[in-house]
Amino acid sequence: MNHTILIYLVKVSVALALFYGLYILCLKRDTFLKLRRIYFLSALFFSLLFPAVTIELSASGNTPVQIPTYWLSDIEVGSAVNAEASAEAAVSMWVIVLIILAAVSFFRAIKFFVQVFSLVKLRVANETEKLSTYRIIKMKDRRTSPFSFFNWIFINSDVHNPVELAEIIAHEQVHVNQYHSIDVVLSEILCICFWWNPFAWLLKKEIKLNLEYLADKGVLESGFDSKEYQYILLQVSNRSTGIPLINNFNVSQLKQRIMMMNKKKSSVFTSVKYLLVVPVCATLLLGNAVQATTSLDKFSIDEITEVMDGDQAPQKKGDVYVTVEQMPSFPGGLDAQQRFIANGLKYPVEAQTKGIQGRVTIRYVVKNTGEISDIEVIRGVDPLLDNEAIRIVKSMPKWEPGKQGGKAVDVYYTLPIVFRLAGSNSNKVKSGGEPNEIVAVGYGAPQEKKVEIASLKEGSPNDKMMPFVTVEQMPSFPGGESAMHEYISNNLKYPEDAQKNGIQGRVTVRFIVKSTGEISDVSVIRGIDPSMDKEAIRTVNSMPKWTPGKQNGQVVDVYFTLPIVYKLKK
Repeated sequence: MNHTILIYLVKVSVALALFYGLYILCLKRDTFLKLRRIYFLSALFFSLLFPAVTIELSASGNTPVQIPTYWLSDIEVGSAVNAEASAEAAVSMWVIVLIILAAVSFFRAIKFFVQVFSLVKLRVANETEKLSTYRIIKMKDRRTSPFSFFNWIFINSDVHNPVELAEIIAHEQVHVNQYHSIDVVLSEILCICFWWNPFAWLLKKEIKLNLEYLADKGVLESGFDSKEYQYILLQVSNRSTGIPLINNFNVSQLKQRIMMMNKKKSSVFTSVKYLLVVPVCATLLLGNAVQATTSLDKFSIDEITEVMDGDQAPQKKGDVYVTVEQMPSFPGGLDAQQRFIANGLKYPVEAQTKGIQGRVTIRYVVKNTGEISDIEVIRGVDPLLDNEAIRIVKSMPKWEPGKQGGKAVDVYYTLPIVFRLAGSNSNKVKSGGEPNEIVAVGYGAPQEKKVEIASLKEGSPNDKMMPFVTVEQMPSFPGGESAMHEYISNNLKYPEDAQKNGIQGRVTVRFIVKSTGEISDVSVIRGIDPSMDKEAIRTVNSMPKWTPGKQNGQVVDVYFTLPIVYKLKK
């Protein structure tokens, strides 16, 4: 939680810096004052809101999202070492930083409300006069310059002659009519929350100055003399209210205001430079994006709902599931699906003539209605074979939809189809590369279109089969998962150097339970420390033989993933 808040603050700060930099470099010298006001307000709101927007980018390549592993529940390994100091030291610094930031913001918020209260007090303590959409508050303090706050205009009429008074009221009336106090309050709140960020203060300064530009422009457009108006500004330049939460008739950038009043109007064609805000916003959003990766090595375990009680964890890619509690099924089951494809799939004559063969991998979505949609070739061989594979998938009847939490949902499904010419000695085409792979074999002369379907059947060899993710009968540790937890807890040693350095966390180990029950291909897919990773691998390698998994009555190799949590005792 602490890190989330800090990341948010950093992202907002970066956005404020970029918007301020764009303004200084490209927008500060024009006369598009209303457009500039829109820019400032948009920059504030975008900076505060964009960290909450997450864009999911499609993974590179055409490989479907699959997680080749079966997830076991965490095994936690404790240590007798007192790690209170080391464990708390890792987070205490961030907690202290947040407390300091919040404390200063709190005191600044109190100051903000004190300022509002002082304005209300001035309003109540002085005589007022209602005029049109605003109210004149006649102040008695001769040292305070005129100012406005929303529809209140504070002024000392005894100090100024009627001509000066008319021009001053005209200036403040522009503030009132254009609701400039909203901008002032928003910029003040920004500085309360981001008091430590210099760009928040710089933006506040530019926002208030632009409001004065707008008010000055409004006065001159009302018909008042420019030189006389500038002379009045000089007369009140040494007075101040001391209240930043107002639209003050006098601001310290008097020279800049006078220069803006005398500046030549910018060409309307130069306003196109405000479109530069689009790439800035796009850059910030892309920096906030996440990639939906298909690589197991890059897959974050923190984003995976871990399996409890031996169930496969459901996974999603966007709005479509990859795995669910109850996977979709062809009417009549896998055998019926194979018969359907065997009867309908045709090896294109032209492909046979040209000697084209290989594996076509089709991905499609089984909708919650059972219909097939979004059919695509994610790994093709030739348009002839690819189109035939797509055709047969399109012709499938409605499936039994997959279910998650008892509700029918959309689920991705991948079907590898191998087109192989009979009698071919090519090493490029091998069946058995996928658990649900289907092989179409072309025979004889081009006019023959006989097709044979090969799949994993009871008693068939599986030497070349890739390890399964899930099977009908999953492998099991002797005595069950609780016995495995006990075995690892008794045999895994917490490395001493890791204990001394206060290192703790989750090591994720992937391995294969072979058809013989032996453990092989043990690897760390997410580690935290070399000594802890090595110890986790050693312990998994030392496990006794498992009861192998079975598919269609045949023992097969199966992937497993085991998260091991090293946790220091307090």
